[in-house]
Amino acid sequence: MRKIRNCTSAQLNTGGSACRINWDKILGAILVEPGKKLPADIMVDTLMEACHADRPDRIYPIVTFTEYSKNGGEPQVSAEGYGANMYNGMNARTDTFTLNVFDEMLNASLLRTANKEWDAYYFDKNVIYGYNDGTDVLAGIPMSTVYPTATPHPTSSAKASLTVSFCHKDAEDNLLNLDYVEVGVNLSRYIKGLTEVNLVEQSTGKFKVIEAVGGYDRTPEFGQILSTNATELLTGASTATYENGMISATSVTGMANPSVLFENDVKWIECVGVIKSS
Repeated sequence: MRKIRNCTSAQLNTGGSACRINWDKILGAILVEPGKKLPADIMVDTLMEACHADRPDRIYPIVTFTEYSKNGGEPQVSAEGYGANMYNGMNARTDTFTLNVFDEMLNASLLRTANKEWDAYYFDKNVIYGYNDGTDVLAGIPMSTVYPTATPHPTSSAKASLTVSFCHKDAEDNLLNLDYVEVGVNLSRYIKGLTEVNLVEQSTGKFKVIEAVGGYDRTPEFGQILSTNATELLTGASTATYENGMISATSVTGMANPSVLFENDVKWIECVGVIKSS
């Protein structure tokens, strides 16, 4: 029997959903490694845990967006000779979002990975938008790069600002397969990216938890719980104490992975090094 061809592009339906969503303002994005997905059960608790997961299963939220602009993603129509104009695809599309504050740490981190591909989800107050890959679990939208543009100092008419641009890998395909799921909660209130910190040895055996960029002291926030659970949270330490704004311990070589820290209520940080104070 002869093989039969099917052509989905030959069919047209113009009806909309019987229950249309309210397209609200996009408040943030979540980056995942290409091919990775958010949990099938998208709940605040599961997403908070995924923010602290071991790589490559970690998710990377970027919040909060206050403005959106689109560059490209336009239909391309042209004629061949004296023929009629014909549709021949869409040009490249970049979605650019302005953040509510300038963040030098986020800017530096995005610049370091600007040559990397990502899958991205967008979310507003109630809905997560992604890519329908034919399975039951919403996938991320394939991006060829995600990069920042900074105005690091205030001008006469505007404060310092940061924008993040998402370059669609295939603008037409992403629109054809756009899909979404309701979450019913404003995720920008609950999830965020991890802050890189260092364990800085002030003197022999005495440490502070210091943000890697800017040097902000986070020891008062985490010192007591890190010391109380030293064997689990401070790599190499058998015991530790916290007093006078210092963690006292010996043989410390680092901190536990964020997934372990999260289980012990140390949230939203990742230790990237142990250094001596100069």
